[in-house]
Amino acid sequence: MSKLKQSVLYESGQRMNLFYMQFLRRRRYQTIADQLVVSGSNFATGIILVRGMGLEQFGVFTVAYALVLLANSVQLSFIASPMITLAGLCKDEEARMRYLRGMFGVQVKFCAVATALTFFITAIFLWLKPGFARLDQLPSFLLCLVFYLMQDWLRRYYFAVNKSFHSVWNDLISYLGQTIVLLGLMYVHRLTVNTAFLAIAVTSAIAFGAGAAIERLRWSGDELKQSWARSRGISRDLAIANQLQWFVYQGAMLIGASVLGSEAAGSVRATQNVVGPVNVAYQAMENIVPLKASEEMRKGGITRVSRFLLLFSTKGFIALSVVFLGISFFSREFLAFFYGHKVAVYAGILNLQMLYFLLLWPLRQFSYLFRTIGETSAILTSSLAAAITSIVLIYPCIRSFQAMGIMVAAVGGQIANLVFLFLTWNRFRVSNGAKKEQISTEVEISQV
Repeated sequence: MSKLKQSVLYESGQRMNLFYMQFLRRRRYQTIADQLVVSGSNFATGIILVRGMGLEQFGVFTVAYALVLLANSVQLSFIASPMITLAGLCKDEEARMRYLRGMFGVQVKFCAVATALTFFITAIFLWLKPGFARLDQLPSFLLCLVFYLMQDWLRRYYFAVNKSFHSVWNDLISYLGQTIVLLGLMYVHRLTVNTAFLAIAVTSAIAFGAGAAIERLRWSGDELKQSWARSRGISRDLAIANQLQWFVYQGAMLIGASVLGSEAAGSVRATQNVVGPVNVAYQAMENIVPLKASEEMRKGGITRVSRFLLLFSTKGFIALSVVFLGISFFSREFLAFFYGHKVAVYAGILNLQMLYFLLLWPLRQFSYLFRTIGETSAILTSSLAAAITSIVLIYPCIRSFQAMGIMVAAVGGQIANLVFLFLTWNRFRVSNGAKKEQISTEVEISQV
């Protein structure tokens, strides 16, 4: 090879390396890479669990795992969501780190309380339904809960301190690690509900332990009190709202399982897993858009942040509509390919899953908007409307449509949620415009 060719190849390689380095340094791409790890691993994990345990045992796992997701939903709204929004509004790095250290203390205390409450709820459930699962599965389930919550908080912490690249390696340990372990358990025919929870617990514990040691996480009593005082108002509204929102989907699934059996819950969860890769966009958005919204708020107030979120919402909604419409034409084939022909009969549920996720996109943008401008009571009220709608619809829907009725009720709740938030924002915008006009008039009169 000539020296000229070697020089051209070397320069080309250098430019390529520079491109990748710049690519990886950008926060949005680090966030997307992290979410690809999480959503991709969850997608593979769902397939492994269905094929390794069967739809009925996967249904048992799904019902139990719904409690883990419930606790994480509380944590997300009570701690992580306010933490990401308020960290972006901190005036300097020192104030941000004091706030985040205090929130770590809040997280530890929350995890202890959540574990105790989950223990009592699960014990009561098994006492009422002793044939649903075994009591000896409880320790592994609680270990899964504790370390899942702690590792999930750590990955949000990385985004709050602008170390999103660190979340990638940490999630590789936790999520890709659990997928590998579960695949190994399936291969040796040891995959059960119990071993699945243990696998998630162990990989989450290793990831959290490594990250906590590197970051030297700690807190003081004063930092905890100050951080909680700052977060308390927004945390209260978001915590209640998220639990109502949890009920719209997970609650409907639990009610459906109690009426139709665990296979109904398994079918809903399995079809949701097919849409799982779309969670790359949703979870990446959850980690980066609230920070960006806070920055836009600091720069230009309500007008600028609302314009940013409207544009972002429109682009995402159009892109998702195209993707979901394409999948809907092959929904039966999708399910048959991933889970087998037994699950393919639930293609209608998959189509409703996609509609549910499509409605979730503009809902998230409204949520970020009201969080940033400090009007979280609107999120609480709209979530109440969604939960009431879902409750009213769930029983007649599952009686009429069987397992598909679970998703019909959930979609109905999301529609009520979106309509309420749209009307609330429209009233707020009109009211805010009237106040500005009144202030402008008063200034002109004073000048005269």
